[in-house]
Amino acid sequence: MKTRNIIAILAALPIMAGFTGCKSDDELSAVASKDMLIVEGGNIELRSGDELKNVTITANCGWQLNVIQDTNNPWNTLSVQPQRGSGNGTLVIMSDQNTSIFDRLDTIMLVSDGGLRQKIALRQKSGDPTINISSKTVNFTAQPAGAHLMTINSNSSWSIQTPAGINWMHVDKTSGASGATTVNVTADPIQTDATRSTSFTILYGTSSAEVQVIQTGMNSDDIYLSAPVDQMGFTAEGGEQMLRVESNAEWNAYIPSSVSWVHIEGMQEQREGRANASGVGNGEVRVYCEPNNSTNDRLTAIVLIAGTKNPKQVIVLVEQSGVGAPESTVTVGDLTSLYVADKSAEFRFSFTSDQEVIDYGLVYSRENREPTRWNAEVKTVGQGGFTRSVLGTLDNLEPNTTYYVRAYVLGKTGQDNFYYSPNVVTIRTSDNSREPGESDNPDPSLAPRR
Repeated sequence: MKTRNIIAILAALPIMAGFTGCKSDDELSAVASKDMLIVEGGNIELRSGDELKNVTITANCGWQLNVIQDTNNPWNTLSVQPQRGSGNGTLVIMSDQNTSIFDRLDTIMLVSDGGLRQKIALRQKSGDPTINISSKTVNFTAQPAGAHLMTINSNSSWSIQTPAGINWMHVDKTSGASGATTVNVTADPIQTDATRSTSFTILYGTSSAEVQVIQTGMNSDDIYLSAPVDQMGFTAEGGEQMLRVESNAEWNAYIPSSVSWVHIEGMQEQREGRANASGVGNGEVRVYCEPNNSTNDRLTAIVLIAGTKNPKQVIVLVEQSGVGAPESTVTVGDLTSLYVADKSAEFRFSFTSDQEVIDYGLVYSRENREPTRWNAEVKTVGQGGFTRSVLGTLDNLEPNTTYYVRAYVLGKTGQDNFYYSPNVVTIRTSDNSREPGESDNPDPSLAPRR
């Protein structure tokens, strides 16, 4: 009887070993209650800035691990050690900072030697939106050579906000996605010696960054300003005249605040609050004079200023006759062409006046067959005098081009104060330069000048 019981016990021993060992997947359901494999805290979460974390494992058997990566967002810097162990242990998880705006997700699979599996989710939180800008300050000269290339590197989408009213600075992109993006920043040429500056804002996430844009002005020594006349005359009836301004920069025109009978208006939008008129480059100022009901003459001045550091200044006197003042008698003779070349032409005319004139010269145009001071180019030859025989030359003409030319005299009084030659001379410049007196001369009998 005892022998039978011993045989039965010995026969059962291999079966119990199968239930208590940690050997195969087929036996997992039978041994699950015997293996213990616990990760402290369950799923593991790292903050975006965490680079090292220790996780405790409680086990009563051997184990090994495998990291299953997220193929859509690979976590290449993740390290989990050790890869295998026996009994209790510590997992050391290392990673770099997560600068992305997306969470990092991977899975750790722990498997006991007996086949017990435990899946643990590993998450590293997304980083805060960050941005790196290659240039926080952008500098331009007065005449920019090209665009400034600025690189924006961000882990989030971004947008550029430019200040209202700034129309001289431009960006070719106003928004972008995460990653590196090149933005072209450009500035218009500046026509003053004053430095100008602005800034634009780059918005990303809930944060922002400022970029300064600075443009230096022209060299003040390079600025020029002139007016063909230094005096303008009006009759007692008043009227309107145009004052031509020649410059390569921004300029402003002023009249004394106490003067109410003269008004000026620029051809450009007014740029400076205290100025009565403004312009950029060559332009004109409309001068309007109210009627003078007094018998007394009156006088004021228009002051033109360009530049701020070393200002250039031109003063033009404005004189108006009183009621009953005699008008000028000005007679302008015929205009004669002396020679025509490819880029220049010479003319002669004369005039007489009972009062000293303001200035005289030539008006010429390619389009207007009856050129005047208001619709044509003006070449002032001289100023002052009562009687003159005038020799005037037009330069910088276009070759092989037709021009209409007339003489003018600006008197102190009279209808619009301008008097013109009774004739208009039509010339056509040649293809190549020729000597005066050759076949292109309107009067071939004139001898060539040497």
